[in-house]
Amino acid sequence: MVTKIIEKFKEEFGFMIDKFNIISLTIKEANETKELNVAFPGVYIFWNNNRIIKVGRHLINSRKRALQHIRDNTRNENFEMANLANYVDDCGLILINCKDIKDKHWAAAIEIYMEEKLVPIIKSQRIG
Repeated sequence: MVTKIIEKFKEEFGFMIDKFNIISLTIKEANETKELNVAFPGVYIFWNNNRIIKVGRHLINSRKRALQHIRDNTRNENFEMANLANYVDDCGLILINCKDIKDKHWAAAIEIYMEEKLVPIIKSQRIG
């Protein structure tokens, strides 16, 4: 699943891939990591069992915003994100974070593109 997500990103934004850090984490790693590059503006993509669960963005700290979805149990009639905390295998979080904060405007374009291409179970209300 990670490869599929990265390839979709590269299809549209590969020409500027050097502006981003692409970080693949388990939910546990996302909660525990102290790496600085996870706390940047960017796009987050949750996946589980070969399904895309949620695509979103944050213009300050993508990892923090992503984890809030689990804490707050973002959900719809098909999936509850709090359940992701219980998965160990075949589940994760991809962050596509800006290396430079001045490039944060790209997060909106990447979020819209990735949501349209990956068709998550829980859609962004901002996009529709």
